[in-house]
Amino acid sequence: MKDMQKFNINGDAPSIGGWLTTFNPVVAEAMAICGFDWIAIDMEHGPADEASAPSIFMALELCGVAPVVRLPSADPYLARRMLDLGAMGLIVPVTESAGAFEDFARHCLYPPVGHRGAGLSRVNKWGAFFDSYVAGFRPVLIPQIETKEGISAAASIAALECVDGLFVGPYDLSANLGAPGDFCTFEFTTAIKLIQEACKDSGKASGIHQVAPDMKALKEKLTEGYQFVAFGTDMIAMQSAFGGLSDLK
Repeated sequence: MKDMQKFNINGDAPSIGGWLTTFNPVVAEAMAICGFDWIAIDMEHGPADEASAPSIFMALELCGVAPVVRLPSADPYLARRMLDLGAMGLIVPVTESAGAFEDFARHCLYPPVGHRGAGLSRVNKWGAFFDSYVAGFRPVLIPQIETKEGISAAASIAALECVDGLFVGPYDLSANLGAPGDFCTFEFTTAIKLIQEACKDSGKASGIHQVAPDMKALKEKLTEGYQFVAFGTDMIAMQSAFGGLSDLK
């Protein structure tokens, strides 16, 4: 079994992820060979379902890229199923409470820390690697901060032992702050600083989605201190690559 249990976002080197919205294994494989450390499968905004998840995970695993799932909500039972299918990490949207996230996290962790069911499933090769998986694996858990309530609770959320880092969804956060897509407002930049400070104080990674596939902007995010960054999406990268065609007509 390919060992990706060491996947983390708190290493010495920055962790760069991709973002898959098509839920297509061929697209996932094509992205995986580009050098990403992990690729998030977007189950909130993409046409994702449990039946097609294993083929996506297999394509990523064969390329040594960790499968991460952005859940549609903090659904603990969907989280359990995604972990059993092979997800190495979970991004949880609209996290606004440390207590609520801690309750969710217990479903992702085996006893005695949590109460995740210990079943024979794809991730442990239906029992062939059950002992080593249960003993050695802990999923990377990433609350997504994208509301005023989440900003207020960021410090307490980051302080949780079960949390690996906080992730900013810039579009959702800017929309909640009253200016969708404007990342230069005082409210947005202040919120970003508060989230980064919460991560620094707790020794956790800070992350953000650099949605435009702009390499200069990605480097700037790393210079700003983000330890993990989701870079672009499959569809936006395609549009960026072919975007100049209309100028030729």
